[in-house]
Amino acid sequence: MKRLWLSAALIVLLSVLSTIHVVYLNGFTHQLTNLLDQAQEHVASGDWKQAEELTRQAMERWEKHEHYLHITLHHADIDAILTSFGEALAFLQGQEHQPAEYTSVNAKLLIQLNLLIEGEIPSWKNLL
Repeated sequence: MKRLWLSAALIVLLSVLSTIHVVYLNGFTHQLTNLLDQAQEHVASGDWKQAEELTRQAMERWEKHEHYLHITLHHADIDAILTSFGEALAFLQGQEHQPAEYTSVNAKLLIQLNLLIEGEIPSWKNLL
């Protein structure tokens, strides 16, 4: 009987930890998408320096959490997002400011962040 209770307790513990992870990751990716959305608005208004600063802030937040992310997520997803941050910053730092190209890279980055959280939320699609 003790094994049954221990097994049930472990299942509950893992469920609670998974829920905490999903809630934390959702909040974290939401912060990053807000910064990137603001950067996109600054590019649209021609303020490339502020867009670069906001994108850099988002990338630095990503890098600060990289250890946690490498423990909990697929490494390929993490590396792809970091690469996209680098691409976005390269477009912002370039001499030729091309809003359409930056918008494309930024949209790709936002999609990657959204897919990251979608992959962690328990659903039939993720289980099958």
